[in-house]
Amino acid sequence: MQARLGWAGLWRGYLWCVTGWLAALPVHADLLVAPGMKGTLSVEYVYESAGRTQDQNDLHEWRSNHTVKLAAEMVAQAPQPLPSMQALDAAQTADLQKKQALTSSAAQKMAPMMGDVQAIVAKCGEDEACIEKAITKYGMSMQVTPEMESAREDVAEVAKQGAPRYQMWRATAQKGTYSIDESAHDVVADPICRALHCTSDQTRKGAGDVPRASAAKTDASAAAGVAMLEVDSSAKTMTMLLPVPLNALPYTQTLTTDNPEQHGGTTQGQLGFPKASAKPLQVTLKGVALDQSGESVTKVEGANAEGGTLTVRWHFSAK
Repeated sequence: MQARLGWAGLWRGYLWCVTGWLAALPVHADLLVAPGMKGTLSVEYVYESAGRTQDQNDLHEWRSNHTVKLAAEMVAQAPQPLPSMQALDAAQTADLQKKQALTSSAAQKMAPMMGDVQAIVAKCGEDEACIEKAITKYGMSMQVTPEMESAREDVAEVAKQGAPRYQMWRATAQKGTYSIDESAHDVVADPICRALHCTSDQTRKGAGDVPRASAAKTDASAAAGVAMLEVDSSAKTMTMLLPVPLNALPYTQTLTTDNPEQHGGTTQGQLGFPKASAKPLQVTLKGVALDQSGESVTKVEGANAEGGTLTVRWHFSAK
């Protein structure tokens, strides 16, 4: 047992009480909700690409359609005065630096008292009854010095928290479905083939439930995925990491060709789609309710001019 932990524990307990009291205060209607409230963050990813390139010798035609639909079950956390997914603003940063300085100041002012408490613990050893009796006696006889009073004021200032402004929603589970439908037709000038042109046709097809994360077999929390969401009730914004597949998506590939140097047939493969982004998406709330949705369309570059578009449609609702 370390004596300094007694003071630190008392200090943390006081902060927790104040934070809990603030979290229970009335908050912005419809934006900050009771902790434990459930919601759903759903997303649909659609990648589409199609085209044709041809010159005097070769022909290449392709068509791709990938669709992933995911729904993450979300649970509201306790409203907090500071953000978790966003950077602190200038005022919040200044306040944090001030409190760090006050914390250091209080620790220095309380150093003599903490030294006395440490001496008591050293004398009593593991005898908790001895420690409790000695500290009680010490506290009753202790004179409140100006330094101790100043330290108390520092602690009180550090304990002051702003009003609840942010609320995190964390994922507890997710599930979804996917489909992969691709085809490609190629004609390439090559004397190795009978018609002096080699022809090949390739398809990729897959569909079903999005595979669970490999770690989910031994760790239930791994099934929750990476989705999270934070509401800023003051700026009226929502910052989120959308659900993404936790594993690659299986498909069956079939190749038919008259090129004697290629081997046709059926093989199994996996597609990593869509690529997870570490950058959160931030949107301005429409109205004052948590039922929100949005859509974005992004151009995606591809090999051999096979670029396409990725459409992302998301929706969040609280239950």
